[in-house]
Amino acid sequence: MPTGSTNGIAWIAAGTPDPERPSLLFIHGAGGNSSAWWQQFHAFSAHRHVVAYDLAGFGQSAPVPIGIDLSVAMVGAAVDVLAACGVGRADVVCQSLGGWTGVRLALARPDLVSRLVLCCTLAGIAHPPGLVAFQKATSRMDARGPASLGLTPAFELAEPAKARLYRQIGAASPPPDPALGAALFAASMLVPPAALSAIKVPMRLIMGEDDPIWPPASLTGMLSHGADVAEHTIPAAGHSPYFEQPDAFNQVLAACLA
Repeated sequence: MPTGSTNGIAWIAAGTPDPERPSLLFIHGAGGNSSAWWQQFHAFSAHRHVVAYDLAGFGQSAPVPIGIDLSVAMVGAAVDVLAACGVGRADVVCQSLGGWTGVRLALARPDLVSRLVLCCTLAGIAHPPGLVAFQKATSRMDARGPASLGLTPAFELAEPAKARLYRQIGAASPPPDPALGAALFAASMLVPPAALSAIKVPMRLIMGEDDPIWPPASLTGMLSHGADVAEHTIPAAGHSPYFEQPDAFNQVLAACLA
């Protein structure tokens, strides 16, 4: 499996770029890094070129340099990784924090994005119910931040070994930076919902029925200004359906990419 680092951003890839078909780019959330997508790599790399990378400050990637605009850095990292992996266009799949990058990439570089799939994420959109939901969820988070609510209690009990793996993946990153959290929700970082009308490619929203951070009611309708939008809810899923319910998630994702 090819691996590399471009301008301080670590990435992994599988398969061969196909000029006739978009690659598949996975962008992780605050509880993980590129390794979190291993079950999706296994499912999709047999017939797609698949890429994932560590967001700046996570996994093996360097933090955002001081003085660099966060939004610019997010888009720049994704663009650099796609270029390094020989990708001309990609279907972009983002979970939680990764959605901040996905939406900004689709707005800033529409030439690179074929589809945008958002999973369990506000994606930096100024959607009031989602902002309220996150604020309520913070009271239940520990020092790990959103990662502390990444798994459902039922999954923790039923799959203790896999739950431990989830925590080990998260432990590969430094502790959450409160300054980053504040910056992500600053008014200047939030995209007005009406701005999504500029995204002409299909946008899909995957939600977990039991997501303790962004329950479906807090996200429903968030993408309504988009040109081609659909929503999917995975039953009994929490904030990380890609990890807890990979078969169900991969089935929904395949439908989103069809």
